[in-house]
Amino acid sequence: MLLEFLFPKTCVGCGKLGVYFCPSCSQRFSLASPICPMCGSGSIGGITHVRCRRPLGIDGLVALFAYREGIQVAVKRLKYRFVREMGEAFVDLAHKRIESSVVSYFQRDSFRVVPVPLFRTRERRRGYNQAAVLGEFFALRLGLDFAPVLARVKNTQALAELQVRLSSNEEKAIEEKYLSLAQRRVAQWKLLAEKKSRLRADEIRGAFKVSEKFKVQNAKLLLVDDVWTSGGTMLECAKTLKRTGASRVWGLAFSRGGR
Repeated sequence: MLLEFLFPKTCVGCGKLGVYFCPSCSQRFSLASPICPMCGSGSIGGITHVRCRRPLGIDGLVALFAYREGIQVAVKRLKYRFVREMGEAFVDLAHKRIESSVVSYFQRDSFRVVPVPLFRTRERRRGYNQAAVLGEFFALRLGLDFAPVLARVKNTQALAELQVRLSSNEEKAIEEKYLSLAQRRVAQWKLLAEKKSRLRADEIRGAFKVSEKFKVQNAKLLLVDDVWTSGGTMLECAKTLKRTGASRVWGLAFSRGGR
């Protein structure tokens, strides 16, 4: 009752009382275009390109909604103003918009759902792991096993918290290469994003371990997280699972930033 008073159930898109995703807004939320999770380029069905495949790499990515407007509000509300009921509503919305062939693939091959974990102090402070909430409801909806077999053993910074700057040489090189101010700003933004992505990859390396190896060996696993940004976290999780013996690892992100 107290949570309902403090955080009344309202649509993340229009503010309508009584629902988290009203029918009108639910149809307007943009779907994310499928990409290869290894290189970020377009890919049919989100399958990892043949040229991008690695022994310890992720096999594909299902990214459902574009991370903007109401979906961005939903992710932040679930992450910072926890209401378990909203996680269930988010899964219901995702289940309506996900392609039936994708669902059939995960069900036919008996994938186990593995949530991306939080570091223990962050989860204790927040009181929950939003990826685990979404993953548990999603597994229940599809009739799949829920297997929280990953633990985060390194307290890493979030991507948004990482600070990067261009060196004077990098700024000079951009000024010499591009004539217009608009081109320079785009080039600076791209280079900053690349540097932050590399820094994130270094930061996240070795951050996870498998707690129940027998559930991973020769298993087909579906990693679940609320949002895909640079992809570094999920790629490192996939690497950890593959190294432990998983035969196939796909990712499922309820939202994706970028194009």
